[in-house]
Amino acid sequence: MTAFSCPQCGAPIEVTPRISFHTCRYCNTTSFIDRSGVMFYYLTPFMVDEKQARLIFSRWLKNPHMAKNLDIKANILNFKKVLFPVYRFLRMIDGKEVIFIRPARGTLIEGMQDLIIPPGSMKLYDNSAHTSDATRIDPDITMDIYLSSLPGAGVEQSLVYFPLYEAEYEFNDEIWHAVIDGSSGAVHATTYPMRSSLPFGLIFFIAFMAGILGIILGLYIHLIFFILIPAGFLASRRMAGSVVGKGGRTRMEG
Repeated sequence: MTAFSCPQCGAPIEVTPRISFHTCRYCNTTSFIDRSGVMFYYLTPFMVDEKQARLIFSRWLKNPHMAKNLDIKANILNFKKVLFPVYRFLRMIDGKEVIFIRPARGTLIEGMQDLIIPPGSMKLYDNSAHTSDATRIDPDITMDIYLSSLPGAGVEQSLVYFPLYEAEYEFNDEIWHAVIDGSSGAVHATTYPMRSSLPFGLIFFIAFMAGILGIILGLYIHLIFFILIPAGFLASRRMAGSVVGKGGRTRMEG
């Protein structure tokens, strides 16, 4: 809750989110508080514990698009529990309330603008808030930066400390980063080691050329050369199965 002074007696008034009229408990004066100009502070608790987060991350490393044996060869350098600051803007657009989430801290990880705060999960962040031993990351981006680009009229804005697990790992002498959503278990990463597409493209080209050669030789020399068509297909499947993935870079949308 946020404290304001009563205009009648000067006593502190505790302002509750989503309630615009507040009554002073000392002089019984009712005041209207414009919530669009008030900053509320919230905390979203961890719904995914560290053991579950590590299992989710391990499964993510085994994704078919990842470099071969990434889950075995990746050296996890750091895996920490943090409370990441995001701004939550409640705006009125065409008579409907719409929520926008924006990072309050500079980050290279994509997906921070697509974080979903589960309805009813936010707790007021005060001295009694339980942080689950997570490290709190403070904002370094002001709320004003986003206000001019948001549509509609402001209803309420708040700073929400969102639960994340930050993973730092090494693979092929490079450092990579990912975060695990401590609320939903979703994994966000801007880049990650991926299987190279070059060998598969080369295999496809070889199979295609073998098929073309089989058609030409079969039509103009002897029908037996048509066997090159299925032979090329079978050979390409065999080679594809033996391809060793190499580290690469790509984007993973959050």
